[in-house]
Amino acid sequence: MLIDRHCFALSLGLLGGLVWTGPAFAGGFATARFGGEHGNPITGNPTAVYYNPAGLAESEGVHLFLDGTFALRAASYAHTQAASDDVTVPGANTGEARLLNEAASPMLGASARLGDLALGAGVYVPFGGAASWGRNSAFDGNGDLAGPVDGVQRWHSIESSLQAMFFTLAAAYEIPALRLSLGASGNLIRTQVSTVRARNASGDNLLATEGRSLLEVSGLHASFGVGALIEAMPEKLWVGASYQSRPNVTGGETLEGTLTNRFNGVSSAPAAVELHQGLPDIVRLGARFVAAERVEIRLFGDWTRWSSMENQCLTQVGASCAIESDGSAVDPAGVVQNIARRWNDTFGVRAGVSYWPKPPVELFGGVGYDSNAVPDDTLDPSATDFHDVSFAVGGRFELTKELHLGASYTHLFYASRDTTGKSITAGLAGNSRAPDSGGIYAQTIGVLNVNVDVGF
Repeated sequence: MLIDRHCFALSLGLLGGLVWTGPAFAGGFATARFGGEHGNPITGNPTAVYYNPAGLAESEGVHLFLDGTFALRAASYAHTQAASDDVTVPGANTGEARLLNEAASPMLGASARLGDLALGAGVYVPFGGAASWGRNSAFDGNGDLAGPVDGVQRWHSIESSLQAMFFTLAAAYEIPALRLSLGASGNLIRTQVSTVRARNASGDNLLATEGRSLLEVSGLHASFGVGALIEAMPEKLWVGASYQSRPNVTGGETLEGTLTNRFNGVSSAPAAVELHQGLPDIVRLGARFVAAERVEIRLFGDWTRWSSMENQCLTQVGASCAIESDGSAVDPAGVVQNIARRWNDTFGVRAGVSYWPKPPVELFGGVGYDSNAVPDDTLDPSATDFHDVSFAVGGRFELTKELHLGASYTHLFYASRDTTGKSITAGLAGNSRAPDSGGIYAQTIGVLNVNVDVGF
């Protein structure tokens, strides 16, 4: 193999820095679960810097907010023989692959209320995903055929990580006469992608010429957010809406780094490349209603424009990335590799309730649904996605007058998918071609969220 798996896993950890990238919880690469049930477009805590900056105007004094999301993900991928597969060695390109990965992602935020003006700042990862697939023990120690030990999914992913870390500054202003708050934020986004997978120069899964491909790229981009929050019924009903722009506003990201290949037993020197991809913009809407003296009801949702993720296209430095519908490149000499994504827009909706049995003790729960971004024809193990339903339960407790602790557990139930016979990857032209990715996909994720809010 080109790279020892353990060394590669270590390199992913070092690249993470502040963040261990977690699995995607909602559509596409969306991972924003910080704040738990109180991370939403009508919140007043420091997570508002992302969900709705206008919510900062609902805060009082100065707050420091530290949030940790801890996830355990179990997933599987079962692939049966496709017409394009090399099946000369039983079990090398067919069978089942599994993963069981832990992940953690912190969020650090702060807010300060100065009269009618409020300021906020935060560091967090709202987009990301990581996977480390299990080995195929049937090929352990096989010196003649070492590749299949990395699993049937290896042609799409062996080890992978994508993270978009946001550094945000935000401000909000309250107009008391209108009971209206307006907010805006600016983001500096550090995006990193690291992945290793099996690959042949011809884009098939022939065992005789199986190689490895390692990509490590990163880049800096900017985006903005705006929002509004109105107290529609005094001390009863609040309605909020926000918009988070795409990176660079237009959505196109260019990440720079290196690609290292090992084809036909020969390792190449790391080549300078650029990865072109598109992250989405997001519209959020929510409301919270005080139904009784100690009961609050929340309803909120989002629309995420994942249709911006048309391709993940790797080019030589300075080359353009224009891909035809059949997967061929307009400039074949400039495109090194391309992964056809062709994702769809997604939406999510969530309802929650809080009850204060003995203030300031708060107990809460929630239920939500997220739609799926990835169509059957391009779904592969490097970026799995599902329709999901989630349930959460937790509480928020006053440890001292200045210190509050929140904790919740959310379980996400994903509808399994069978894309056997539906994958188009083996039929694409040029450097978009890849082994058939059809199969049965399944996943479940448990998420623990813990946060500490310090007020002054």
